[in-house]
Amino acid sequence: MKKFLYLLIALIACTVFSSCHRVAPGAGEESVLVHKPWFFGHGGVDKDAVTTGSTWCWWSTSSETFKIIPVKYTEKLDDIISNENTPLDFNTMITLQIQKGKSPLLLENYGVDWYNNNIKEIYNNLTRHYVSQYSPFDLTSNREVIAHIDSCVKADMIQYIAKLSEKKDFPVTVINVITGRAIPNTAQLAEMNNTAAQIQARQTQERRYEMEVARERAERQRATSDKAYQREMGLTAEQFINLKAWDIIASKKGANIDVLFDGGASSTMWNIKR
Repeated sequence: MKKFLYLLIALIACTVFSSCHRVAPGAGEESVLVHKPWFFGHGGVDKDAVTTGSTWCWWSTSSETFKIIPVKYTEKLDDIISNENTPLDFNTMITLQIQKGKSPLLLENYGVDWYNNNIKEIYNNLTRHYVSQYSPFDLTSNREVIAHIDSCVKADMIQYIAKLSEKKDFPVTVINVITGRAIPNTAQLAEMNNTAAQIQARQTQERRYEMEVARERAERQRATSDKAYQREMGLTAEQFINLKAWDIIASKKGANIDVLFDGGASSTMWNIKR
């Protein structure tokens, strides 16, 4: 009789343990139990989330795990049209956080795929809307414009979630929105590089012209000064040229020069180098 009793207890224990499974969410996670009784009881989403740790439940009970820490969702948006009808690409990101203890409510109201079904399309459309109001230059280089787009999209997403919650509670908080700078597509990038090269070439020509004008002014001023010096010293043109030649020779590095003048009335001058 005792052997039969032990066998019965062992059979019951095996049945119980083989009919259960463990749910163990990790740090920063919550698990939601969904009861699906085979014979008795009521099914549905358990109102209390399973926090960090573990719990045992029947095989008929399934579970869904949600992260309750901020989660970043990245969206790649291609060919968004700017206000100049120029297509640009963006890698945008929105950071969302499920409110602690409310993951059962989120699952019951909006399901497991709540982001794709309720957030993704609205977020992308809002980004396209605000980006289309600015020029390619602002979208690629103006930080104030990008920051303004971020704040506008974030504010509209918060308002959108509040409207959702008026019908069914949507326990998700918008933490941050980052639109990022525009990424020109291949054709646009080639055109921008070509434009930049043309601008650089024009600037180089303008600097060269300014240098030539400055040099011309300096030469004219030098000529005026030389003419005034010649008049002041009472030199003939030949004497002044010889004097300037001597200045040039004497200014050479390492010059070692003796000068011989003839003793006659001639103004001829020879430079004898050693």
